[in-house]
Amino acid sequence: MRYELPVNHNLSEYVTGKRELLPRGEGDAPCITDIQYMSLESGVASEESLLISAPTSTGKTLIGWWAIASCLLSGGRAVYLVSHRALAKQKFEEAQRLFLTDMFRNDPTAIICATGDSVEDASGRKTNSPLGGLLLIATYEKFLGSLSVGGPPANLTDTTFVCDEVQLIGDANRGQSVELLLTLIKRAGWKQFVGLSAVLSQRDSEALADWLDLNLVRNSTREKAIYIECRLPEQTLSIEVTPDYSGEIQNFVGDRTRGTLEIVGEQLQNPAYVPVIVFCMRVADTYELCSQWIRGKAPSEHVELPPSFEVEDALVEALRRRAAFHNAELSDEERSLIEVRIADEQIDVIFATTTLAAGVNFPLGSAVFDRWRRWNFDKRRHDPIDKAEFQNMVGRVGRMGQAAEQGTAILSAEPLDERVVRNLINLDEQEEMSSGISPEDFGCLVLQLFAGKLCNNCQSAFDILATTLSASREAENGVGDVEHWREPLEEQITRLITEQCLVGNGRQITATGYGLAVARSGLKPETAKYLLENLAERAERLVGLLPNAGEIGDEDQLLFVLSHAALTSPEYTREGGKQTRNVNYRMENDNITLSSDFARNAGDLLFSLPLNSDPKAANASLHIVKWAVGARRKTLTNLIDGVRQGVVEAISRDVAWILQGISEVLQYATSVNMADDERPLSLSNNPNVSVSPRLPCGREQKTGF
Repeated sequence: MRYELPVNHNLSEYVTGKRELLPRGEGDAPCITDIQYMSLESGVASEESLLISAPTSTGKTLIGWWAIASCLLSGGRAVYLVSHRALAKQKFEEAQRLFLTDMFRNDPTAIICATGDSVEDASGRKTNSPLGGLLLIATYEKFLGSLSVGGPPANLTDTTFVCDEVQLIGDANRGQSVELLLTLIKRAGWKQFVGLSAVLSQRDSEALADWLDLNLVRNSTREKAIYIECRLPEQTLSIEVTPDYSGEIQNFVGDRTRGTLEIVGEQLQNPAYVPVIVFCMRVADTYELCSQWIRGKAPSEHVELPPSFEVEDALVEALRRRAAFHNAELSDEERSLIEVRIADEQIDVIFATTTLAAGVNFPLGSAVFDRWRRWNFDKRRHDPIDKAEFQNMVGRVGRMGQAAEQGTAILSAEPLDERVVRNLINLDEQEEMSSGISPEDFGCLVLQLFAGKLCNNCQSAFDILATTLSASREAENGVGDVEHWREPLEEQITRLITEQCLVGNGRQITATGYGLAVARSGLKPETAKYLLENLAERAERLVGLLPNAGEIGDEDQLLFVLSHAALTSPEYTREGGKQTRNVNYRMENDNITLSSDFARNAGDLLFSLPLNSDPKAANASLHIVKWAVGARRKTLTNLIDGVRQGVVEAISRDVAWILQGISEVLQYATSVNMADDERPLSLSNNPNVSVSPRLPCGREQKTGF
């Protein structure tokens, strides 16, 4: 820790006058971490662009706020990019506390949050202009969609970017979007760029800093000590990392308690290790272990809920015993309730999946790993979690600002696991980042490039891809260049021309109006084609389900059909590229399709038949309709054992995203002003074109979408 500021720190009075932006210690002296001090020395408050690499819990978020405050005070705009929707919501609330009243004089339009759910300002008002505010908090993918379609701003030199969890650029599933976004930002320039990461290796840090032309500020020292222990049947491996040194792995002979709940009981004996988080690799284990833990324990906490607040009975019983489970199957209300009670020190032990480890800051005293291997669906085996994820998880304990002098993490293993575990618990080393962009990703990326008017032929598209970090890393790894990317790029351009998203020849290629609409929606071209063709074929009958001229209609039946259409679209398959969405496995229901009037009455209105060929899609559609018409929690959860309200909410969000996207495409493709030969082939000379626009795909109605 440092108890002074560098001489030329350049922090404004606005920052130094707010304890939330500049922590104070004894005697009101500044109290900052080493990496924060180094960042100030390197000019983070003086518009110097930096890549900050330091362990979890060293205060990197505050460095980002310093850069944003400096930018806003100088009349610029700022964008804070994060990895997850929950993180965006958290940073959005934090930004309001820091800047809304004083900086923006309570103008709610100045701060905007953009995620896949919605784009809204600080008053909760929806907006179609995410770039219209002075401070934008957004997920990477949402901001990419805002920038790329229709052409990103040619000049962003009035904008400061803070990119949290920037190592996401190497993620196998999401890295390509992050990399394309950073490539676009790099081409447009910036006022200042600050990248933040806890898990980049030295080599990756240098490569990323070099590619973005940033000054690297790296410090591998933790601000708080962390102790990690791995218990094997006849020995215990341990390692301690402190601000002063990183110890070597120690080996102690002897058999110690290895059961998860027994270890939790040990940790609770020391108040400094409370609350204990138990990391589970399966959602089902969070419920089962929590149930076992509270069994036989008397209630000790009062849990009062608002009248309209529906919470699972099992969760209430756990909370009454100072315990909880936390995972992606919970509703937003339930997760919020748990997180508030953790912050208020009303929970001693929480059984969680990694949903509570994705960068969200909570006061956790210690961690116990129930397991550290996760099922790999592609390889059909249990593989160890990767090193970066493990480091992020153990970094959740013993964070700055907490009472515990040392964070503790404990896991168990079998003798054959010793080599793997030794590598896992060595916090001094990080795994090398993989390449984010590969030819498999070219389909979606190419459409974004042409829709954004960033290129006009195959060569110019290739030139952009060749300037990405992945391209430079391939060269470093001995491939030489990325000339082998040219053939798959040409194949994807041909595919997009066939899908009518692009038009032209080898010399001049542009996005069609239809292609622009598809790019703006974020859907795969194959999804747009699938939905448009089927909507056109059934338009008149589907519109007949709407209330009209005194007719009652059947909107619930329409919702079932449209939900099923979305859930059977190529977004849920590998057609046209990587699968972008999935239906929770619980909806499979042992391959049994639930019986319902909606299913029986749908007939050939369904886009994919027979209904029982995809039980997950059929069952999920029924849950969505039940939820939309106001079914109570118990009604929903009784349809299929194990399906919780959070599952239904998550699936509904995905369906809403798809229907909203196709509604935008449909609006364009059915315009009365469009020449028929410009329409997608599925709508050309189709008599239902004039009927199709009446379909309410994705509009906010009683569905809650």
